Amino acid sequence: METKRFFLIVNLIAGHGRCKALFPSIQEQLDRRGVDYDLHYTNEPLEAIDVARMGIEAGFTNIVAMGGDGTINEVANGVRDSDAVLSVIPAGTGNDFVRMMGIPADPVQALDILSSDRIRTIDLACINDERCFVNGMGIGFDAQVARDVLQMDRLRGAAAYMTAAIRQVFGFDAFPIRLESNGWVVEKDCLSINISNGIYSGGGFKLAPRASVDDGLIDVSAVGDFPRVVRAARLMQARAGKHLDLPQVDYRQVEQVEISSSAKLIAHVDGEPYRLSRGGFSVRVLPHTLKVQVPE
Repeated sequence: METKRFFLIVNLIAGHGRCKALFPSIQEQLDRRGVDYDLHYTNEPLEAIDVARMGIEAGFTNIVAMGGDGTINEVANGVRDSDAVLSVIPAGTGNDFVRMMGIPADPVQALDILSSDRIRTIDLACINDERCFVNGMGIGFDAQVARDVLQMDRLRGAAAYMTAAIRQVFGFDAFPIRLESNGWVVEKDCLSINISNGIYSGGGFKLAPRASVDDGLIDVSAVGDFPRVVRAARLMQARAGKHLDLPQVDYRQVEQVEISSSAKLIAHVDGEPYRLSRGGFSVRVLPHTLKVQVPE
């Protein structure tokens, strides 16, 4: 069996500095366990994409993302369509990807998986054949919540996302949207559009409870507007994954979707702000594209 060589890509600012505080103990554990690794600290947005490709060219078998979902997103974009495997040491705010993959949220416990020989090959979703995501893409309400979370200093995890969502629930304005996919057309004012590869987003919100990361489909939901007095109740339904049957929600599992709007849309990709082009864009699934190291 091939000897594993690990290339750690470490985002020290992930989790509002949580990663920086944790890394010395993680490095001590790696050395104690005799793990063959090298490492790189990221300093700029999107840097991890190119660094992951460099690690692959240097012959590392496993590219390790240490940080949050945004760090995992960048490393996944660098690793996809290669023979390298994505490994994860979680140290972020939401940690939705590890929740989905059965990887422990505790970074020290997650180190045990570095010795696992089990690899799961999962789908990615890709925007305009450019940027991919592992968990989900949110437009509107979800994107504003993600931006608010990034500005928080003290709260993290589910508490941060819930606090930000409650702040926005009464003030966010709906926006016009058009969705089209293989004869399915939706035109209406929405609070949010969710395009999901996996079940979880936003620190444990079950926005796509029927999703699977290896089914060759993306889950698309268009959440229409609600009277402001009932929005909080609908928010709690969405957190529990019980919102898809509401009459205001249009939902499909598709291979590709086209989205357009006359409004300027705000978006997030795996919890990080993402700039959309004016007019419209498409998202399509890339089946069985990313190899992930998971528990035995």
